[in-house]
Amino acid sequence: MKRIFVLPIALLLAACAGTDNAPKPTPLTTLASKVHVDTNWKASLSSADIYHFAPDTTGGVIYAAGVKGMAGFDPKTGRETIRIRADKELSGGIGAQNGVLVAGTIKGLVLAYDTDGKLKWKAHVSSEVISAPALGEGIAVVRSVDGRIWGLDLADGKVRWQYPRAQPSLILRNYAPVAISDGVVYAGLAGGRIAALSLNEGRVLWDSQIAQAKGASELERVTDVTSTPVVDRGEVCAVAYQGKVACFAVNNGSQLWSREISSYAGLAVDKDNVYVTDDEGNVQAFERSGGRSLWKQAGLYGRHVSTPAVYNGNVVVGDFEGYVHFLSPVDGSFVARQSTDKSPIVVAPRVIADQLVVQTKDGDLYALAVK
Repeated sequence: MKRIFVLPIALLLAACAGTDNAPKPTPLTTLASKVHVDTNWKASLSSADIYHFAPDTTGGVIYAAGVKGMAGFDPKTGRETIRIRADKELSGGIGAQNGVLVAGTIKGLVLAYDTDGKLKWKAHVSSEVISAPALGEGIAVVRSVDGRIWGLDLADGKVRWQYPRAQPSLILRNYAPVAISDGVVYAGLAGGRIAALSLNEGRVLWDSQIAQAKGASELERVTDVTSTPVVDRGEVCAVAYQGKVACFAVNNGSQLWSREISSYAGLAVDKDNVYVTDDEGNVQAFERSGGRSLWKQAGLYGRHVSTPAVYNGNVVVGDFEGYVHFLSPVDGSFVARQSTDKSPIVVAPRVIADQLVVQTKDGDLYALAVK
């Protein structure tokens, strides 16, 4: 069997750029806020360690995970409603739906709990789980590092289907969950591809190319999609490292447009635009109707910027010093900035219960609101 080398993104960036050429973080300048941002509440979990955790919600409660387990929080006050200690260290974030909480471990174990903290089931997949399971229509969709995607029955954890995928010899460590919409699973893949699978059967509906590998060395030819595709209004958009951003028709996978860009963080969309954090920390906007470049915010260059989120008419990203930046969708200008605990924000802020919920690497959870 071919050996697969899984490379952390930070190591790949250093190898490609060279130590002396690695982006130096742009210092932040004083900002006159144009909108007011409040911290509604703060809560704490265990540290995220080397993993990428993001919160989710079910039953009107916000749930978040750390390596030691999960906790639930009242969305209005941040009061802790339950603490669940896991038997094994968690590594794959949390998926929540219909009163079920699902997370993965570095040993390929998938654990499901009810909202009272009772373990419902355990399931084993073929390798480590470092992305959050995606839940929909009674199925938990889990991706393992070896490139396989698994459909597990949410009631008992039994394998409903499995999607195996041949991997290039060198791949990036992929923390991104899949996206589920209208009975279809959308997954960004190694080699610059995106696939649509039926949620009930795992059958391939279509498989499209986002970017072609270029360059002489294996490092230069890495074109993995390491962020979650975004589905909206009949389109699915995704972006590849050392590749392109592209949008496709959900019904047949035909490409609507593409533009050259490199990103490992990912993108967000609104009704007009696609917003991408590139691999240097710049945030760029493209016209959704045809991919025309609209603006580029270079003020966060080198700051290891997170996937964007769209919240209350703003484009929002986090950075490696725990700052949350609010940008105008019109021209990319800064409109506000909010500090957290000074540890990195590596996953997209989540919009939950009319708040922006941010989880940091130190395990703190913040609920922010634009007033």
